[in-house]
Amino acid sequence: MTKTLVSTSRVTSVLESTLEFGLARTRQDLTSAFQLVFHSYFEAGLVGEKLSGLRLTPHHLLPTSEVMVAKSEGVVTSTLSMFGDGYLGLPMESMYPVEVKGLRDQGLRLAEIGCLADRRSSEIRFIETFAHLGRLVAQVAVSRDIDGILAVTHPKHARLYKRVMGFRQIGELSECPYANGNPAVALFLKFKDHQGTPLYSKYLDHPFAPCELEPSRWDRSTRQHFQEILKRDNQSHSQQGIYGYYNWAAATGRFSP
Repeated sequence: MTKTLVSTSRVTSVLESTLEFGLARTRQDLTSAFQLVFHSYFEAGLVGEKLSGLRLTPHHLLPTSEVMVAKSEGVVTSTLSMFGDGYLGLPMESMYPVEVKGLRDQGLRLAEIGCLADRRSSEIRFIETFAHLGRLVAQVAVSRDIDGILAVTHPKHARLYKRVMGFRQIGELSECPYANGNPAVALFLKFKDHQGTPLYSKYLDHPFAPCELEPSRWDRSTRQHFQEILKRDNQSHSQQGIYGYYNWAAATGRFSP
């Protein structure tokens, strides 16, 4: 694993703040991102106390998952995770299995975004940052041959996803089991549905450099580090699926840990 965050794009906004956007490639940036998500979710009443003070899931340990961050002067200010469909499926299948299956049955390659958090209180800054993170997510997804992105969010936040990134709602209102049962809706964005539109141009016509979109794979020690954190947070029962993945991947040649 590299010692610096090399995959970044510098953006100077109308608010005269300079942020660097990229994939989290160090344990320090990953830890900062997970701390930020926990703090945000805890303050919103979406999660309870945790010994680690981190918010990460078993899906984060898979090589099909990637963490995006925005940084200001080396400090992670915003983060968003993308979970590629694979051995464990998608996190939202605990709520919307029929909807996800319907999309898979269309032959679509899917990913789910989640763990969105921003440390700043300004709504204007958050919306602006979310748009830039969305551009990074879209380009990372397309570079991985992903056809569409799913998300589960609180109904009051769904308008932001629809307005800024062009998501549409699928499924009915539900309760999110991994957010203390808070209400949630499922959203879906298929890239080809927006081809030829200003929205498509905004997110995909001005690409990041290829090196900035290269996959970020955790090394063995980093993966073990976060596995131990999950265990200490009383999530050790979830590790069986993770170990199963690596056994399956090694047997099929899908991934070399």
